[in-house]
Amino acid sequence: MPIGYLVTLGDNTLDAGDVISGGSVNFTTQQSLGTGQWTWTGSAGGFNYNNLLEAGTYFLATDNNVYFVPGPGPVDVITSATVTSAPTFVLPDGIVKGTSGDDLIDDGFTDAEGESAGAGDDSIEAGAGDDTVTAGMGDDTVAGGDGADEIYGDSQSSPATATNEVLSWTSLGSNNQNVAAGLTAVTGEIQVTATFVDTGDNNPRFRIDTNDTGYVGAGEPFDADSLLQLRGNGDGDTLRASFSFAATSGSQMQDEVQDLTFRINDVDWGNNNHTDVLTVNAYDADGNLISVTLTPGAGDTVVGNTINAEFVSENPEDLGGSVLVNIAGPVASFEIIYGNAQGGTQAVWVSDLHFTTLPAVPGDDSLSGGDGNDTIFGQDGDDTLTGDNGNDSLDGGTGDDLLQGGAGTDTLTGGAGNDALAGGAGGDRLTGGAGMDYLDYTASDAGVTVDLSTNTATGGHATGDTLAGGMDGIFGSDFNDTLTGYDVQGIDNGVPWTNIFYGNDGDDLLDGAGGDDALYGGADNDTLIGGAGADTLDGGDGNDRLLVGSGDVATGGAGDDVFVIDDTALGGGVITIDGGETDEPGGDTIDFSGLLSWDDITLIDPNPDALSGTATLNDGTVVNFSNIESLVICFTTGTHILTPYGARLIETLKPGDLVLTRDHGPQPIRWIGTRTVAGKDRFAPIRFDAGAIGNERELLVSPQHRMLHQSVAATLYFNDSEVLIPAKHMVNGDTIQQIETPEVTYVHMMFDEHEMVFAEGIASESSHPGQMGLSAIDDAAREELFSLFPELRSNPNGYGDTARLCLRRFEAELLQAA
Repeated sequence: MPIGYLVTLGDNTLDAGDVISGGSVNFTTQQSLGTGQWTWTGSAGGFNYNNLLEAGTYFLATDNNVYFVPGPGPVDVITSATVTSAPTFVLPDGIVKGTSGDDLIDDGFTDAEGESAGAGDDSIEAGAGDDTVTAGMGDDTVAGGDGADEIYGDSQSSPATATNEVLSWTSLGSNNQNVAAGLTAVTGEIQVTATFVDTGDNNPRFRIDTNDTGYVGAGEPFDADSLLQLRGNGDGDTLRASFSFAATSGSQMQDEVQDLTFRINDVDWGNNNHTDVLTVNAYDADGNLISVTLTPGAGDTVVGNTINAEFVSENPEDLGGSVLVNIAGPVASFEIIYGNAQGGTQAVWVSDLHFTTLPAVPGDDSLSGGDGNDTIFGQDGDDTLTGDNGNDSLDGGTGDDLLQGGAGTDTLTGGAGNDALAGGAGGDRLTGGAGMDYLDYTASDAGVTVDLSTNTATGGHATGDTLAGGMDGIFGSDFNDTLTGYDVQGIDNGVPWTNIFYGNDGDDLLDGAGGDDALYGGADNDTLIGGAGADTLDGGDGNDRLLVGSGDVATGGAGDDVFVIDDTALGGGVITIDGGETDEPGGDTIDFSGLLSWDDITLIDPNPDALSGTATLNDGTVVNFSNIESLVICFTTGTHILTPYGARLIETLKPGDLVLTRDHGPQPIRWIGTRTVAGKDRFAPIRFDAGAIGNERELLVSPQHRMLHQSVAATLYFNDSEVLIPAKHMVNGDTIQQIETPEVTYVHMMFDEHEMVFAEGIASESSHPGQMGLSAIDDAAREELFSLFPELRSNPNGYGDTARLCLRRFEAELLQAA
């Protein structure tokens, strides 16, 4: 690896007067630019120099910088240095630029700055016009610009195969030809550049030798009469020979090779003359040192990458002085540093270089169409395709691709691999293909409704989209989304596929349907329905409602979450529930939907702020739960009051009598009171015909009395499968009517807290003073109530929360219309 000094180019042009920095650095050669001179001030070898003019060579390195290598070698200290003379060179900006016309940009195209695309990591700006761009292998970035462009991320030709190549010295010149100025040779699809530097003060020689004979082992490919002689005329530091590899223009090869092998012959010793010392270093494309294997023929000593000659005189054809060099690679460059442990004349002979090319691999491309109706092919690799404006066609090909249609009516095809398709605004056609493919509506300006079972999509950026199949997952918007999966599960190349939904922000409804789904609610108050199959449900932030079944693993995340056991998705096995313990003022709840009794629950940790334990449902399904604050056991409905001893008329009950409650089992009545009023206007009772809502007999209640409603619709609209609806909001003019009577006696029954009781076989509420209003009872009864619940006198709402969410009129109408 050469040692030189960084040149700071003015206007990206190498000119006289450019500043050269004072610290020497190692670099990997990309190209020899030619010879020139520098003027420097500093010190070397213990002497000070002022404005000393010296010749040297300028190189373009693989880091895209220009370096100057002085002919006499590095100096000790530089206080200032400038370019005095230099070859003409303009540093390319690394971007292949098209014209304003209709360009064909491929490996045969060269722009005005001499830049071309190939197997490396290219940056291409096609510009205006209807361009066709083939970026080739590597990680490419392409901007189509204006016009209807056609863009290919990789090559359109068949993939390249590795080839065995040789750098033959006899093919590069005749015997004794001087190559000290360096050389460039093309072998197949690889360009080899050699540079030679005098590192001492001994006027070394670098010559092609076809006269002498080098050692060749049995079965080795080397030509014994094709050699490079490296010779020094007496100095401890002799020379450095550097070699770099690069794919030729239009090649589908990498700028590295593999299995590099050659011999260095006549590594020996001469009495009072020389002792050969050689170091072979190799580097990858990033400039990192890589392994070199040195195998001496006889007594030479190898320490690391350095060969020290045995104290024996050899000839070029002798095994004893020959060292076999093997570099497995990938190798981008290597160097031979030749030194002398004595002070006399010395020489070694290097055989032809044999190596194997490395075909370029498809890269991870970033391809942008710009304005116009573009056609973009990602081909192999994990690509990002962006249509931008216009009606674009994007095909990801193989690999895990991101396709972004942008504005317009676009056609997106994911191809093989796990792809994400974001059509953007406009009615787009989206096809997933093989692999786990996602619809991406994260940038939508409104909530979306997507059903993968029917391949339909509406709302926001989904409006007008055509889902042509192959889609398995969805990234929702930051608004209120409804995402529904399909009811199947299959295998793609041995990998199970199903639905994976991310709700992101907004109050989302995620329904996985059948299969082993993964549902992630994200922020806000979400509803997650796992359905059949072993699902993963994660509510995320917010107060979420999760419907779980056999095989599910559910996590509530932050907020007050409710887990509902879905009796339609049970079948034995295990359900795992973790409520989470973050940002939950009320706590997390499991609603067992009447599928067990208290005897079926075993608490491992009875801490009321983080219950954990195990519950066994009626069908044998086991529920393991943790970080839960509330367990709801029963569901039903009722009025002819049900007690542990059977149904009793409410007017026969008195304080202390036990009544069966839905949530807490038998509970004693704390207070019961009556009031008789004219059954007219706002006091006219509501009559439920027998069977109207499941009641066994006709039932009369006050207009404000609330009945328990249970349905899936309630879960979807209010995140609770059970809600309370005032009787007057349930009137349907048929089986439920408000009727007038001369008088009616209303009975109010209270417990220690608001309860759900059973009347005429259905669930209904007990009295709640803060909700019914203390004006609903007479003065004597009110005073009696205050004696039992003194906190009500100053705070009628001090009795506590209602047992269920209470709906207003418009909410009740919405629910009943569902």
